[in-house]
Amino acid sequence: MATAFDTNPEKIADSMKSGVAQLTTAAESAMTSGKAAMEQITAKSKEAVENSMKSLDEMTEMARGNVEALLAAARAATAGIESIAAHVGEVSKKNFETTSVAVKAITAAKTPNEMLQLQGEFAKAQFDASVAEMSKLTEMMMKLAGEVFEPVQNRVAIATDKIKTTFNK
Repeated sequence: MATAFDTNPEKIADSMKSGVAQLTTAAESAMTSGKAAMEQITAKSKEAVENSMKSLDEMTEMARGNVEALLAAARAATAGIESIAAHVGEVSKKNFETTSVAVKAITAAKTPNEMLQLQGEFAKAQFDASVAEMSKLTEMMMKLAGEVFEPVQNRVAIATDKIKTTFNK
């Protein structure tokens, strides 16, 4: 079975022009759609990169703050330990002098009763002084602990707030 082809040059030209026009329209439509898709992909990629950079900046700032808090805690610990060591040195010197005086007095006692009385008074005074010094040292240590942990506690509070903010978005 034979198919008839139109051999009219004008009809063939019109048909070709129509086909070319349709192909051109389809190509332009595809280009427009492709261009829009690429613009959308570019915009989303740019947004993702910006969000990543923002997150990285926030993480860097958080790490910097944490290091600063640890350094502040270390400085507070160093200063506090130096203060406590100086206090212990002073108390030790004072106790040595007090003990020296007491030993001289005890060895200079004229009777055993006098010696026992001086020794008892010295022991009681030393016990009272020891209790007072332990109380003072405990107070100094508690104050130091608060000063050392304060910067770290502040950073924990900041991190907790940031986490709450992130999850509540």
